[in-house]
Amino acid sequence: MYRLAFKLKKQRIVLGNLPFLGISYQGREKDREYRERFSDKFEMKRVMKVALNYGVRFFASSSHRFNELSMLHLEAVREIEEEEETEISLIACISIPLQIRGAKVNDYKRWKTHLVYESEKFGSTVLQRVLNDPILNFRPQWRENLRNVRPYVATQLQKDLKVDWKNWEDSVNRLADWRIAWIEPGSETDFLALARSDLLGELIDRTRDAGYRCLLGSHHLGATFPLLEESRIRRFDGYVTPINKLGVMMFPTQREAERAAGEARSRGKIVIAIKPFAGGRIRPREALTYVFRKVKADACMMGVASVKEAEEDFEAARQVLTEKREEE
Repeated sequence: MYRLAFKLKKQRIVLGNLPFLGISYQGREKDREYRERFSDKFEMKRVMKVALNYGVRFFASSSHRFNELSMLHLEAVREIEEEEETEISLIACISIPLQIRGAKVNDYKRWKTHLVYESEKFGSTVLQRVLNDPILNFRPQWRENLRNVRPYVATQLQKDLKVDWKNWEDSVNRLADWRIAWIEPGSETDFLALARSDLLGELIDRTRDAGYRCLLGSHHLGATFPLLEESRIRRFDGYVTPINKLGVMMFPTQREAERAAGEARSRGKIVIAIKPFAGGRIRPREALTYVFRKVKADACMMGVASVKEAEEDFEAARQVLTEKREEE
């Protein structure tokens, strides 16, 4: 862990992958544009080369199950390694396949369960933050579905919530041909931290036993961090979590998420910022100044959708990090 963490903290930047998979957080038309562009591996590799030119050697990836572009992206990573004669370490996000009585856990009910807990603990403003979040509102009928669904009941979760271990292990095993720095169980982590920390601990143990280290994906760091501290789950190396100046996807509140990130780092956990630009809503230099100088994240995962965008964002990162080092 220490060697990997040192390399990550030295490089500070991770190339995100969601634009390569057709996700923009800016609407269906933009998503379609990204999907069409990156259905060609050559376009993915053009952007990857810019990252390599800036010294970036950590890339994000997703499970082969994520969508039809996931394997294409992984193939592009392998090809660019060979073409550029370099080594790329992946932070591979895998959604946790949660089931209740054999059926997939409903995402809206999962979010509603969190919302009830966080509203009681952190105040009623959490409801409006979740309902109005600009990224969450790209989900079909987000507000209507969230308002109309009922949360899961604690007794039901204790009795019936399961992880589809065959699915999970298959997703992990499919990554054996790549250089994996960390497996990142996705944001279902938050739900397990709240509802079934025993299952989360087992998932981490199984992943570690398979030879991989873990970073936990969290969209509710302000609530999840204290829950995990109480649970005494320790066999993971840190968090991958939204950090941006607008507070987008930082739950239950921006302040609590900032506080949790600082406390996690003080306890030796890595904190990697995601969504630093809030889906293109913050200019790069402003966004990265907040990430690295205000919150002091160890690293930042940046998704870019073109060579021009990559050059602008990586240059902004270089400038912000250079200024930070000179001041220190």
